[in-house]
Amino acid sequence: MVSAGYTDRVSYRPGDTVRLAVSTTAAGWTAELVRLQALAIPSAGVERRQERVAAVAPVAGAGIDQRTAPGSYVRVDDVPGAGAQGLVVALAAMPTRPGAEAQELLAHGCPENGSGWAIGLDAGGRFTLRVATGAGSAEVVAGPVPVAGCWYELTAVIGARAGDALALTVAAAGTFEANHVVRRPASPATARSTLPGAPVPAAGPLFWACAGIGPDGAPVRPYDGRIESPVLVADAAADAGDAAAGGSRARLARHPALLAHWDLAAAIGRGGIGDTGLVRDAGPRGLHGAAVHHPQRAVRSSGWTGDVTDFRFAPEQYAALHFHRDDMTDCGWRFQGEVVLPADLRSGVYALEVIDDDGGRDTVPVLVAPPAGTATAPLLLVLPTNSYLAYGNDHVGVDSPRTQVWSQMVPTLDDFELFRDARRELGYSLYETHADGSGVCYSSWRRPLLTMRERAYDHNAPVWQFTGDMQLVDWLDRTGRDVDVVTDHDLHAQGAGLLARYRAVLTGTHPEYPSLEILRAYEEYVADGGRLVCTGGNGMYWVTAYDPGDDQVVEVRRWGGTQAWLAEPGEYHLGFTGHQGGIWRFSGRAPQKTFGVGFVAAGNPGASAGYRRVSTDPAVAWVFAGLSGEDFGGYGVAGGAAGLEIDSASPPLGTSPDAVVLATSVGHGDDMLEARENFNMTSRVLGGARNPRVHADLVLVPRAGGGAVFSTGSIAFAGALGDRDGEVSVLLGNVLDRFVAGGPVLDTAPAGDTTPAGDTARAGDITPARDTSA
Repeated sequence: MVSAGYTDRVSYRPGDTVRLAVSTTAAGWTAELVRLQALAIPSAGVERRQERVAAVAPVAGAGIDQRTAPGSYVRVDDVPGAGAQGLVVALAAMPTRPGAEAQELLAHGCPENGSGWAIGLDAGGRFTLRVATGAGSAEVVAGPVPVAGCWYELTAVIGARAGDALALTVAAAGTFEANHVVRRPASPATARSTLPGAPVPAAGPLFWACAGIGPDGAPVRPYDGRIESPVLVADAAADAGDAAAGGSRARLARHPALLAHWDLAAAIGRGGIGDTGLVRDAGPRGLHGAAVHHPQRAVRSSGWTGDVTDFRFAPEQYAALHFHRDDMTDCGWRFQGEVVLPADLRSGVYALEVIDDDGGRDTVPVLVAPPAGTATAPLLLVLPTNSYLAYGNDHVGVDSPRTQVWSQMVPTLDDFELFRDARRELGYSLYETHADGSGVCYSSWRRPLLTMRERAYDHNAPVWQFTGDMQLVDWLDRTGRDVDVVTDHDLHAQGAGLLARYRAVLTGTHPEYPSLEILRAYEEYVADGGRLVCTGGNGMYWVTAYDPGDDQVVEVRRWGGTQAWLAEPGEYHLGFTGHQGGIWRFSGRAPQKTFGVGFVAAGNPGASAGYRRVSTDPAVAWVFAGLSGEDFGGYGVAGGAAGLEIDSASPPLGTSPDAVVLATSVGHGDDMLEARENFNMTSRVLGGARNPRVHADLVLVPRAGGGAVFSTGSIAFAGALGDRDGEVSVLLGNVLDRFVAGGPVLDTAPAGDTTPAGDTARAGDITPARDTSA
């Protein structure tokens, strides 16, 4: 059995306490803190290198087979039961998997266990109302099986005494735009009965999207679909005459006997939804609910007209929550071990090496920034932790036949991959869909991220994300360069002030998911004379936001890019901030503006290639010092230094006229395919063997005040650093040494040479950035 663990947050500083949660079936476990210098890459002959932190004593704990309970829901405490006048419950619902199994929409108590009431879907998919009475339970079932993706108004009437009415009315609802399909016209359906006895008041909290929480902590009868602004009124006569008309929530919300009105539109402000865990009651009792596992916010409700696509400007049209039985943003495991980081601990990549009594192991990353407000090295590496979250626990390589065609191989699964595949309850990546087909838009650090382990199989390449970035850590260590390490989370919180402490800054190999604050920090840094090295590809691509109340959770909404799923119409804006989602290019922040290059193509390792030098200008000759020929980098872990996902310059998208294209990749095969957003018409010529737009550019962008950006335009670049004396290693060393030393970005012309070296606008011998857009 493989052990698994996680820590309580993304980033730490010396002196912080790291809390560790471990799950194992063994009797016990121990963990020690190690500094990671390299992770093993068997296919490339790279061995793992690490050293134990002697100043930190090992920690140990009893083995616990910790369980995770996925499924989003809302819990509301202190809701009174049906009183002397009975109860009316009204809500709108949009089921997305009717008939999958019995599901609960709202439940107060458990009628099967002798108390309370519940509104849900039976095993066949029809709407039901069940009530516990002193003479047994009563049930009514109304209407046909609902159409998945369509809205219905539900009104339940529960009398107060034996012989009183029990009724459920179901009416088709929603605008043409809000519903998935056009349904046949139908009158509201009402099912009526009488109570065999007096209702038994509910005990315990009221739940949305489940019947309650079972002994294992999991939601009972979880619901897939949307719920819109429920209303509870303590008067069974309150709905007289309106139920048959298809619901009466607006009038009920103004009734004198109002118990609760959970107005989901009220949470929406111009800055997005500030408290995603709170479900506010607009009624007189303040019966606010707590949302668990991030049911999706900023989703269309039944009144969406299509006229407004930004939820902030039509809150009443986005007054819903979308629940999924497989939502999961907090494993909720018990933290058993604590490690206090020494006050003098160097910044870097560490891990808690867990070994259980049965030999199971896990390596849980611990990312340590320098002490607050300080820099302990001249160079900074920003690890793209948002990207780690985006790909966290990705199952696409196993689940999707398309990815097997892409990689041209059938996945080989060892015991670790079989374990990872079997533990779906640990949450999905942002590249997957929920059981009802909607895209996964939230990802959390509060779980084991098994894709950050060196044994993780990835359909894209032998190494990916964290394991790919460890190639940079390995190279920096082997070449003796002092470096501090921070995360996307740190940069988001601290901005350009964090970067300004360093002479030069490196990104990771795949910094794909920046927040607005991260992009602003990089631009401000280089505009103020900072020097930035972007060592990756597909960089600065997806609009990403943090939960304003929990920065361990991020959100994306996919549209307009090369994407695994597409957000629903009208749901392109991020709930956390309100910012338009999709790719940054469509928000006026194309990466070419700051970094000189942007995403152009992706392919498997067999489509990787090397670079060819295209600039002979003496102003940039220092970059190539020590390289003997014009071709270089045709090797590496991914087959070549230019590969996997590649970026190129594009003046129409914002590459500066001062940018110098130093080298460009040559020799890509047709399995290196152009990104879909880069062409406007369907084309037969998408692959690199025939498409001149498919290439990576190695670019130097001089900025005012001595600032500069050097971009490699390739995820695979770091995979060619294994040979410290190789051309790619030498070239990157040249750039870092020049940037850190503060040397000129462009060398001045030799005496007697009147050509203004480095001035792209005036000197034709410096290669200008080329147009690679459609």
